[in-house]
Amino acid sequence: MNTKHHNALLTENGGERARLSIPRIAARAGVTPSTIYRRWGDLQQLLAAFATQQLAPETVEDTGSLAGDLSAWLELYVEEFSSPLGWQILRDIVADEQATVRYFDILREILESIRSAAERRGESAPDVEEIVDVVIAPIIYRILFTEPDRKALALEGRLQRLLEREMGPTDDVSSVGPAKLGSGLTRGTIHSQ
Repeated sequence: MNTKHHNALLTENGGERARLSIPRIAARAGVTPSTIYRRWGDLQQLLAAFATQQLAPETVEDTGSLAGDLSAWLELYVEEFSSPLGWQILRDIVADEQATVRYFDILREILESIRSAAERRGESAPDVEEIVDVVIAPIIYRILFTEPDRKALALEGRLQRLLEREMGPTDDVSSVGPAKLGSGLTRGTIHSQ
């Protein structure tokens, strides 16, 4: 399944995972359902594989600063996974041990890519595990177990704390990266299925 097929299916199905099925996906992709079952096993594994594919390191925008790069990537990450379908896909990933391992390997590659770009520019950058612990893990927790709004996710504050740990006091992160980081979230966005 590629992005074109995925987006078309989501549009056709109102963005609801419950309306997706292997036969619908197979029809859209022009293959038989058995082809998809052989490769992925079930819908949960297919969607988890797609989600990890969507997080490929090539999606990282080079804004010219560590704060800007992390902010731009986090904006897309939160937008994707705080939608009702994204929330379900994130649950699918966590429910499948192999998908979880693949997902976090890819996530670490992306964060390493952002970190390495910052170091090439001469910036000091925290290690990947610190980025995960201070920023990513709390966001995943909030998305999975609460109905986050922008304030609950506190993206700018989390990013600010991470960068201050590494570099000392910094300017307001929102002035460096996308100004409306996570602003599209509203209470009830995730669990309205």
